[in-house]
Amino acid sequence: MEALGPDRCGVGIRGVAMAIDTVVWLALFVIAVSVVGAITGQTATTASGVETDLTGTPAVIGLALWLALAIGYHTLAEWRYGKTLGKYLVSIRVVAGDGSAPSFGAVLGRNVLRLVDWVPLFYVVGIVAVLVSDRQRRLGDWVADTAVVRS
Repeated sequence: MEALGPDRCGVGIRGVAMAIDTVVWLALFVIAVSVVGAITGQTATTASGVETDLTGTPAVIGLALWLALAIGYHTLAEWRYGKTLGKYLVSIRVVAGDGSAPSFGAVLGRNVLRLVDWVPLFYVVGIVAVLVSDRQRRLGDWVADTAVVRS
């Protein structure tokens, strides 16, 4: 069992970063729903503003677009800068297992697996994985051989 490095990040600070990134996720959700609503004609202007009510296939497309945008946000930010807005604001970053900058494939893999960490019960799988991991890694980090460290 590998000893924990002093720069590895646990659940707490990673949770704060994800809470901040959730604001970005919500903005991406609004964008995805608005785009699909505009294309499918399921957007209406009312006295209180613009409303989009997606149902059926457009709702599924909106959800898929939102997930793609959210995964894309994390992937591109972590590949290009090592951090998302949330990670930047709490001074943490993603690195490869050897401490170098992660590859595009690694950050794509860790972020696709974010869905497994997140979907069942709002990150319960990811939280448990970090808590029981000897290297404080969630499933995506383990598969992609990445880690989250202090900047």
